[in-house]
Amino acid sequence: MSEYDEAKVRQALNAAGYCGEPYPPGGGSCTRRPGHGGDHVDYYYRRKRPTDTEGYRWPQR
Repeated sequence: MSEYDEAKVRQALNAAGYCGEPYPPGGGSCTRRPGHGGDHVDYYYRRKRPTDTEGYRWPQR
């Protein structure tokens, strides 16, 4: 893959049913539905235990 294109990644995540807002420090993106209200959440990346229901959570910009 060539250069990382945030817009293309976001478009692909939206097509898959995810919001796609990148986690500000990097390393994840919002996996809530597109157009959701409230905080962004990555339900997969950086969970501390397999039984955790979410990883990162951050406020809307």
